[in-house]
Amino acid sequence: MSGLPETLDVPAIAALLADAFFDNPAHVYIYPDEINRRHKLEWLMRTNLRAQLAVGVPFGETAQNGGVGAIAFWHPPGAPKASLSMLARYGFFSMPLRHGFGAFSRMLHTVKAVEERRNDALDGRESWYLNNMVVAPAARGAGLGSQVMRRALRTHVDGSGAPASLTTQKPENVRFYEALGFRVADARPVGGASGAGFDNWVMIYDER
Repeated sequence: MSGLPETLDVPAIAALLADAFFDNPAHVYIYPDEINRRHKLEWLMRTNLRAQLAVGVPFGETAQNGGVGAIAFWHPPGAPKASLSMLARYGFFSMPLRHGFGAFSRMLHTVKAVEERRNDALDGRESWYLNNMVVAPAARGAGLGSQVMRRALRTHVDGSGAPASLTTQKPENVRFYEALGFRVADARPVGGASGAGFDNWVMIYDER
């Protein structure tokens, strides 16, 4: 874990992620109720972090206060894919009791649709998959996110023989990742029930 504290504060990172993804279209689709979304997102992010720490590689920088300034979670090539058994293993199946079957159904639909798009774009190739990343509010605007991403690409992806992949639902993120060398491989929206849904971009990075 380059540049990160020896012990990660999972609740604090989950809170950062819940703030960062509060208005993310995919998460708005899962949790349309704005009043309760923040609390539910913290639970979802904590649950997701347990899976990330088991199968992924956290990469980031420490903030001046000793906490996390920026962190990204990468799944290396060959890491377990998102599946019903994996969701069950890390506690996602308690979501219907906590947040209702509607939110659970929308979460499953989102994971399935986004993963299918990403796998199609990779055309059978294994990749370094960026599951999520966040920069602490006090550290934003100073290029820390780009610094963390560039170092991860240089030390983990370049020379590995595998591309990197990610999905995003915000156009401003597309521009951010394009500046790092990613290209858009799929830009189709993901449809949902009753006409709801969200824009989704799959992006691929190939070493040059």
